[in-house]
Amino acid sequence: MRFLTIALFAIAFASWAHAQPLAHEDPFANFKFPRQLGGYNFQNHVTYPRVGLGYGLNYSDRTGATATISIYDLNTTGVPDGTTDARVLEEFGKLNEAIAAIAQQGGYQSATRLEDVPLLSKAWLQVNHELARPDGRKSYAHSFIRAQNGKFVKIRVTAPTPKSYERLPMFLLDVSRAIGLLKPSTPN
Repeated sequence: MRFLTIALFAIAFASWAHAQPLAHEDPFANFKFPRQLGGYNFQNHVTYPRVGLGYGLNYSDRTGATATISIYDLNTTGVPDGTTDARVLEEFGKLNEAIAAIAQQGGYQSATRLEDVPLLSKAWLQVNHELARPDGRKSYAHSFIRAQNGKFVKIRVTAPTPKSYERLPMFLLDVSRAIGLLKPSTPN
């Protein structure tokens, strides 16, 4: 009986997740972002002003963590899916540079790259930083990037505590589903 109850709950949850209203649909890249991703709730959509920079979707969770998913193409074509193309590797290098630039401009007192953080997925390139805010409080930035359907998909999650890293696998999994890297969960 207990197994049946758990199975019914799992089917109901999968149906709910599949039927969740969309926050944004990108028909050109075939991406479908739901209003909730791994416990993060959709906040807003931003279209970046320069052609090629695409758009960003902002999410946040109840702990104060924020996530931005940026979808862009830099006016390039033919970027293959994955993480090994030179253009993806170049964009990955820019992730570390962007955090350092924000620190130099006074956005942070310091930004230290963390080398001992476990990788969440082989399907994404990942870099992690410990940040010292202007008021001295620490926060943590976790950045991910890959190409999918001819677009660069970049994620930056900034969290007030290192413990929030434990919640990122579900978020990354849900983003992977939203961009078609993984099939959506569906009831049997």
